[in-house]
Amino acid sequence: MPARLLAPGLGSISNCCAIDAQSPYLQPHEIATSLSYRWLHSFREFHGDNDLPYPTDPSLYANTHVHGFDLSATYQATTRLSFTLEIPFQDGDRTSYYEHDFVHRFTTRASGIGDLRFVGNVWLLDCEKFHNGNISIGLGVKIPTGKDDATDIFHQPGGLVRRPVDPAIQPGDGGWGIVTQLSAFQKIYTNMFAYAQGVYLINPLETNGVAQPTGNEHFFTLGEFGYKYNSVPDQYLARAGVAYVVWPKMGLSVSLGSRLEGVPVEDFLGGNRGWRNAGYAFYIEPGIAISKGQFYFSVTGPVAFHRHADKNLTDIKVSDRLGVDFGGNAAFADYLITTSIGWRF
Repeated sequence: MPARLLAPGLGSISNCCAIDAQSPYLQPHEIATSLSYRWLHSFREFHGDNDLPYPTDPSLYANTHVHGFDLSATYQATTRLSFTLEIPFQDGDRTSYYEHDFVHRFTTRASGIGDLRFVGNVWLLDCEKFHNGNISIGLGVKIPTGKDDATDIFHQPGGLVRRPVDPAIQPGDGGWGIVTQLSAFQKIYTNMFAYAQGVYLINPLETNGVAQPTGNEHFFTLGEFGYKYNSVPDQYLARAGVAYVVWPKMGLSVSLGSRLEGVPVEDFLGGNRGWRNAGYAFYIEPGIAISKGQFYFSVTGPVAFHRHADKNLTDIKVSDRLGVDFGGNAAFADYLITTSIGWRF
C-alpha cells in the first residue's frame, strides 16, 4: 500500500485534550508550527485476510522502509477559522527479487519533497462557550509538488535498466487532490477526553502515466493497462480514542485509541484504472504527550491487529478472464512509529 502520509499526529486535537488553564484553542492571529515524523517497515504480504508465509517466494517478496516528515504551520485567522500549510518530505527504500532478476535481492531508493497540502478548518461550535468539546471540519487542496516518477537502477533479466520505483516510495502521486477532514474532542470525565479524527483524500486523476517497475515485462503485465501504469488512488485515515491527563501541572497525558487507514478499490471521483494496492489496516494506537505552555510533544506506536488486501479492478478483470483467484495482494506494516513536536506563538 502507498506509504505517503495523511495525518502524522493528532495535532490540534492533542493540544485541546491536554487541558490549558485559559483555553484549549489557538487565539486569533496565533500561529502553531509542528514537525512530525513517521516510520514504517512493510514486509508482510496479505491476500484478503490471509497472512502469506514469510519469507515469501521471489514472486511476492518486497521489503519497504519509509521515513516520512511533515512540516506544518497553522494560522488562526479568527476565533473559529484557521488555515494550515503542510510540507511533507519522504525517504524510502524497497528491496525485492521480483522487480529484478528473481535470483538476487536488490534495493531501490527515492526521496524528496512530497505533495503540499493547504487546508482551511472551522470549529462548528462557539469556542468562547465550548471549552470542553467541539467539532472541526476541514477542506483543502493537495498540490502535486512531489516527484511521482523517481527512478533507480533495476537488475532485470535483460540487463540493467532505469525504471520508475514502486509507488510506495514515490514522494508524490502526480495528481491534484481534495482534502476533507473532521476532528472532534469531548471531555468525558475529570482530566479525561475522547477524541476522533478522520481524513479522506479525494484524487480525481485516474492515472499519472508513470509505469510500474515491472511495467515493461509482459510476464507481469499480461498486456493489461492496469498492470503497466500507476493509478492515483484516494486514501483515508480514521482514529478515535481517549486521552487522560495524568500530570496536569506538566501537561502530561497518555492515550489509547484505534486507527484505520487504507486505499479504496474505487475512488470517490474520477476513474479507477491503473495499478493500486487496495486494502486497509486496523491498529491499536497507544500514545503519550506533553503540552506545556507554548510547547507540545507526542509519540504514538500504532500496532496492527487486522489487515485486509483487496483486489483492484484489473485483478478482478484478470481473475474473471482466467477463472482463477488472481492478484489482490498487498503488504502492510506490523507497527508504526509516529512523533510530533510543536510550538505555538
